[in-house]
Amino acid sequence: ADGSDGKLYCWGSNSSGQLGDGTRTNRSTPVAVQAPEGVTLSGVEGGAFHTCADGSDGKVYCWGNNFYGQLGDGTNTERWTPVAVQAPEGVVLSGVVAGDTHTCAEGSDGKLYCWGWNVDGQLGDGTTTDSWTPVAVQAPAGVMLSGVSAGAWHTCAHGSGGKVYCWGYNADGQLGDGTDTSRLTPVAVEAPEGVVLSGVVARLYHTCADGSDGKVYCWGW
Repeated sequence: ADGSDGKLYCWGSNSSGQLGDGTRTNRSTPVAVQAPEGVTLSGVEGGAFHTCADGSDGKVYCWGNNFYGQLGDGTNTERWTPVAVQAPEGVVLSGVVAGDTHTCAEGSDGKLYCWGWNVDGQLGDGTTTDSWTPVAVQAPAGVMLSGVSAGAWHTCAHGSGGKVYCWGYNADGQLGDGTDTSRLTPVAVEAPEGVVLSGVVARLYHTCADGSDGKVYCWGW
């Protein structure tokens, strides 16, 4: 949570240093995240065992478990305090979201970037290869993706054409494309006829979004 003193506070399990206080000690009350000197962190996002936030210096920072490279610093070394994500040259990342073992953010070049575990294609780059640094999501031709949400092993975002797109693990139908086939790149969610979906959120094995008809829609397990 954001503190009124400009610091970020976390509490709970700290087995991988995901609280960012420089220790692996569990905390039952809030402790301040040790942000880099001169950097204010905001927009905190917690994954399974890692945490990320946007920095006031235009960088994205992550900390905690890094076994699959989900911290995006080019290593798989566990970090107990925030480290900067290695953004592609010339790209500023923002709006970071943390899934269970992967992480995504929006790039200043209009692309979405993801990094970490990719066994089910949740990074959306057309492969199942893990990445320790951000890789661009392969958006459909002519579509710009934004408003990304990361679930456990799947990812979703909004497309510039008014559709919602998902990719990754799909054994329970959480991609919403009418199949149970996992996808290595984004596929369009089959919204009900006449309904435009927005505000998409991806969770463990299911996904939900707001409908333009005033209803909320969910799909998956």
